[in-house]
Amino acid sequence: MSDSSFKILIADDEPNILMLTSMMLDDLGYKTILANNGAQAIEKALQEFPDMIITDIVMPEKDGFEVCKTLRENKDFADVPIIILSAIGDEFNKITGFEGGADDYITKPFNLDELKSRVETLLMRRQESKVTAAKENKEVSNVKKDEETSEIQRISSGIKVLDQLLGGGLPKGSNILLTGPLGTGKSSLGRKFILEGLHNKERCMFVAIDDSPKLIRDKLSQSLEIDVKEHEDLDLFSIVDAYSWSSGASEKNEKFRIDGILDLNQFSMIISDSGLSIGQSIQSKLGGRRMFDSISSLLVNFDLSMAQRFLSQLARTSLAFGMVNTIFVLEEGTVSEYVLNNIKYIMDGVIETKEKDGQMYIRVASMKWINFDRDWVKIGNNG
Repeated sequence: MSDSSFKILIADDEPNILMLTSMMLDDLGYKTILANNGAQAIEKALQEFPDMIITDIVMPEKDGFEVCKTLRENKDFADVPIIILSAIGDEFNKITGFEGGADDYITKPFNLDELKSRVETLLMRRQESKVTAAKENKEVSNVKKDEETSEIQRISSGIKVLDQLLGGGLPKGSNILLTGPLGTGKSSLGRKFILEGLHNKERCMFVAIDDSPKLIRDKLSQSLEIDVKEHEDLDLFSIVDAYSWSSGASEKNEKFRIDGILDLNQFSMIISDSGLSIGQSIQSKLGGRRMFDSISSLLVNFDLSMAQRFLSQLARTSLAFGMVNTIFVLEEGTVSEYVLNNIKYIMDGVIETKEKDGQMYIRVASMKWINFDRDWVKIGNNG
């Protein structure tokens, strides 16, 4: 979606990083504005009003945190995407950056394709938000035709009451954290999300960590009233078996499985292979849905920075793979509030579940890009 009308301000005191980032963005057709310190970045931002800002943290005169804070205090920059690009990768600085208003935090040395993907995603979201805001203010006549076509697309979650809370469904291409206490229906809701995709002939992946692939197939098949393997044979559905790792019970007949000790790089490769088989790849860009049930084991068994990077990389494949929607299930109470907040930063939205007087409830705690209803609503048998 590269567009020469987009202006991107890059602030960094390292000339080679400034040049490399600028060349990459220039090649993509964006106009770049360069600043070699924080004070200059603020000055040029106020002069040029860029569509995005990419800033280092450690710079002369003013650091990247001050750049974020200063610009976020200006209403004209309330919705301008800010990416922090820094060699400082510890959790404290990441949290400080997000709390200061940054939309993303990428650690140096960085992958050019990863930066490109995140830039395009954030600019697309900004363009869509501007169109939506214009329509809400009855300014449709002033919106260009090509902007109208970029209005935020939605997909049904498969859960009627949730779609109502969201005003029509999940933003297409969003990454959602589904969290709540054990036994509050999260896995069932996740299966409904996948079932909705299968009913619509979308490409769907189920990453099985807490339940066996056989159990998942059985439950999906019951609801579909046909064997889900028919969808697998048509390359519409794929299961990644990480249950073999979490349970120690290896399923030798599973094509995409983890055996023995889990390595996150190996896990990424198997997920990539599974995605390639159903068209969720850079080459095919067929989009669809993914379900991770659940990520609690990963966060408990791996260092936070490793797990966070793994999940962040997965989330960033959404646009590149054709606007894939992903739900990550997390059991409430299995990780600290600190870890939970770090994971929330990666997500486009957070949906919570709870149980009260024998009834299950759901609510949207946060959701980027769209308006939503925060009320708790009862989950019926049909969602």
